[in-house]
Amino acid sequence: MLLSVLSGETPVSDAIAQAKISRQTYYHMETKALRAMLVALNPLASSSEDGSADLSAATARIEDLEAQVKRLEQDKRRSQRLLFLTRKWIRSPVSTGRRGRPPKSALSSILSGSARSRRSKAKASSSAASTPMKAGASVP
Repeated sequence: MLLSVLSGETPVSDAIAQAKISRQTYYHMETKALRAMLVALNPLASSSEDGSADLSAATARIEDLEAQVKRLEQDKRRSQRLLFLTRKWIRSPVSTGRRGRPPKSALSSILSGSARSRRSKAKASSSAASTPMKAGASVP
């Protein structure tokens, strides 16, 4: 009955006549029904006996959730910063202060002594073989 009146399907006077109740009883039932619907829609809010809704539980829950959101946002910012620094470090693990390819002198200091000596021996033999000589001259 109440829902048909609230939806506009039935006028209040017809609903009262069908239910055989007074107008005052109808409006009292309507008020109780609306209050019950609001409580059902908001389970955190409980209605007190005077008819006002007690929203302290809902307010406390909202404050808890806002504090949690603040903490999670801070954790997210910290994690993003750590990720940024990790990626930056992995990209260039050794910082020499220079950019690009190292100079030749730095490359030669990296080579080991044996590799350097093998390289110089190979260079000497190739340069001796490629030196032009006069016909009939002997190799020193």
